[in-house]
Amino acid sequence: MLLTVMWMMTALVAGFMAGRISMYGIWEGEEEEKEERNAEPDRHVRIWRRKGHCQEADRTAWTVGSPVSGEVVAREEGEHPTVVIYPDTDKLYAPVSGKISRLFPMGNSFCFTTEFGAELYIQAGGADDDLLSRYYRPRIIRNEVVEKGKLLLEFDRSGLEAEGISAEVSVCVESAFYGGEVRVTAGDYVKAGEELLQVLEPSGQAAVTTV
Repeated sequence: MLLTVMWMMTALVAGFMAGRISMYGIWEGEEEEKEERNAEPDRHVRIWRRKGHCQEADRTAWTVGSPVSGEVVAREEGEHPTVVIYPDTDKLYAPVSGKISRLFPMGNSFCFTTEFGAELYIQAGGADDDLLSRYYRPRIIRNEVVEKGKLLLEFDRSGLEAEGISAEVSVCVESAFYGGEVRVTAGDYVKAGEELLQVLEPSGQAAVTTV
């Protein structure tokens, strides 16, 4: 009888301990699962922030070269940035690829639409008398599409100066499309084709890279 009672008590204790262990395991598993569930949104947020972090790339800058070789005698910034060059040659070249959108009657000035949309006004000499047009020999026609370095104009510096006319060449940025920034980068002396100006795309349109 005593053995039977002891056996029953042992079975009860064992059952009770097994139940406690089982319940503890369930509670512990639930707590771990709960912690995982609570941690999951934070992990997604971290990943989202890491993957969704946006970094603004440098703005695209286009170069406008010098149409002539010579000494830079004036630089003007502002609404219409302008560079004036006293040339040491009688030839004027396309400062960038684009289109001759307008050729003025004297033949010494024209409007130039660059391949990236900026509008340039280029003039050689300060003559405004039609009789002086003999000193200019344009090598392009209106609406002609040209590559950078294409010969645009030949002019007689000596003849102009003998007439008391300046032979200086000016490059003016009439517009830089949608508020693009223009920087005058020319040094004191430039060669034909060397950088004269930089035209930067508007900051709001800069490329955005996702990392």
